[in-house]
Amino acid sequence: MAGRENSQSGETLNKSIVLALPHLDKVKFAVLEIINCNATQSVSFPDAFCKYEIDLVKLEREELKHEVRSLNVNFSTLFKTGFDFIDKCRGMNREDIEELNRNERKAITTLDEYFQNIGVHEQSLNKVFGMEKEKKSQSNSHSKTAITVALVEHLLGKLAPGQSFIINDGSNNKENCKCGCDVAPNYGSTGIGHEVVWHGHADIIFSSHHEENECIAKCESSLSSDESQQETTPYLSLKRRRIDGIEEDSPGEKLMTEVKGHTAGTSEQAIAQAIVFSLLQKQRHPNFQNHMIPNILISPDFFQIILYDAEHDILLCSNFIDLFNVNNEGRLSSEAVLTLWLVLHYRIFCKGFVFEEPTEVEIFKSNFQELVKEKWNIYTNCLKKSVPGFPVVDNGISIDTWNRKVLQGTEYCKGMKKRKLHVNF
Repeated sequence: MAGRENSQSGETLNKSIVLALPHLDKVKFAVLEIINCNATQSVSFPDAFCKYEIDLVKLEREELKHEVRSLNVNFSTLFKTGFDFIDKCRGMNREDIEELNRNERKAITTLDEYFQNIGVHEQSLNKVFGMEKEKKSQSNSHSKTAITVALVEHLLGKLAPGQSFIINDGSNNKENCKCGCDVAPNYGSTGIGHEVVWHGHADIIFSSHHEENECIAKCESSLSSDESQQETTPYLSLKRRRIDGIEEDSPGEKLMTEVKGHTAGTSEQAIAQAIVFSLLQKQRHPNFQNHMIPNILISPDFFQIILYDAEHDILLCSNFIDLFNVNNEGRLSSEAVLTLWLVLHYRIFCKGFVFEEPTEVEIFKSNFQELVKEKWNIYTNCLKKSVPGFPVVDNGISIDTWNRKVLQGTEYCKGMKKRKLHVNF
């Protein structure tokens, strides 16, 4: 199957890239405020609890006075550098591409080559996803590993910087790709966090050209709408909300409250992983231009981008985006491919937040730092990476025991010896 055509034979950039760009305006991020979580306890990601609310803002323009709307951020605003870069690349020939800096040249070449071979990857993805759907109908069981490997080998990994990645080696079945290419993926240790707080293994960690961990992804067998389970999910309904008599649309058609993962708490795990990985990156690379780090929550049908800014304590969550064209079954959405490429190359293309006044950031804060202030030192200085396994910690004595080890001999610790060790959460 041939790749998507170029607009003119003299142009290097694939036509599908240019045509997809305007449609990315529909991708928006809701600003989340965390109300309650168990991030101060020794909790692995599958057991992470993170209840949030959508930030609301009153409009100050006279004609819209008294209206209250959800606080949203456009994808095109956060990734304006990437949007401008694609516009700059319109009509470029190969000589022009060679004049770009090394990272930009590699990035645009990676994207263009993917579109040239997109038909092959569509066939591979459809084959694996079709096999897994058939298995589910027969035994009510999906192979998450098979889906993860297919998504990495024929989509995410092909778009990532340097096409470098590690898949969690904790899987019971370290499978090769099931599409027929039989590629053996790169399995390894993806443990992040710390055993006295949130910790666990990311499904995938993508690396940069310089072997720095760049981005993570969480794969699920399915992310499907299930209205009947909403009451048991600790999320607000985002379809339409009525506040003081005013209804407000949500930022997208399928949002986190509508979407149930393969296991309960999928979205909570993704949020916890995004926060931990962003804080880990800030700890390891404090001189990054910004610390808005993504986690990609993806299934064979949809994906969602979760961003956490460790510098400003800002948590963003996108609307769900269709992976395949709705009216052209089996064809990957060009908008989805372009969105994933921009996110995976966020170090080049995401400019993050720029605040003119220090007080502006308070509107966007997620409240995570305040909720975990007793463990903030661990989140900012002690997080680990590439951990094969984490030791078990008793939550009943985790605070005092940990502080005693860190602060042994200080006046604080001497006074603490007189207190009871047991702490209830």
